Amino acid sequence: MRNKHLFILSFLIILLQKNIFSQEGTRTPTSDKKEISGKIMIIPFDPMMYMSEIDQKINQQTKWEFREIREYFRHQIENQLKLKLQSISAPVVSFYTDSAKTAKDLAYIYQSTGISFDLIDKPTAPTVANKKESGIKNGQLVVEISDDKKFTSIKTKNNEVIPYLNKKYKSEYFVFINELDIKAVPESYDLATDSYQREVTVHYTIIDKDSKLITAGAATSRFSSKENNPKKIVALTFTPIAGYIATKFNSIINPVKPK
Repeated sequence: MRNKHLFILSFLIILLQKNIFSQEGTRTPTSDKKEISGKIMIIPFDPMMYMSEIDQKINQQTKWEFREIREYFRHQIENQLKLKLQSISAPVVSFYTDSAKTAKDLAYIYQSTGISFDLIDKPTAPTVANKKESGIKNGQLVVEISDDKKFTSIKTKNNEVIPYLNKKYKSEYFVFINELDIKAVPESYDLATDSYQREVTVHYTIIDKDSKLITAGAATSRFSSKENNPKKIVALTFTPIAGYIATKFNSIINPVKPK
């Protein structure tokens, strides 16, 4: 009987040791990811900064008026960016959540900022070097415009606007969508399909609560001239562009450490 008790006791000790080793072997390593203490605010582009060559075609298919088309795209690029930025585990402030209360602040932002036309590698404010980058997102090619081309950036004319937004909305980073362009690319015409490519370009600037420039540029993606459904255009181009911008922002905030 004693031997039986000793056997059971030995078995329990071995089982306990095995369980301890198993738990240590599956322990999740501590993450080096930088915590974003505040929120990320997205500022939608001023309606005057919408340049499109395809609204007539969209109108023919959807019967949407110009203002409806513009506002849909304005909202969707902001919404897609919000979804992608939230994956960084930081809350996002959206001006579309309560437009009645934020309309005054949005007007204040537009009054307090101006546009500038900068080279990709020579933005107005100090920043990390911006170089040509590209990548495949959801099967769509997203490319940043080359260094010899200019993009629409923003500059603050009122030094109080960023501290005001930081204090009121607890925002640490500010993602400005400066301009949205949708244009035809005639040289891409394909005789076999009787179609050509259209190009969507999103100009953006990201700064922090101290007005330091994090990154800026213009990302582009293309889709077929045969596509005039706004929802499909958003899925084909806005979604991958938003993913590209969010990934670039995250790579600067949380750079990969060399092994």
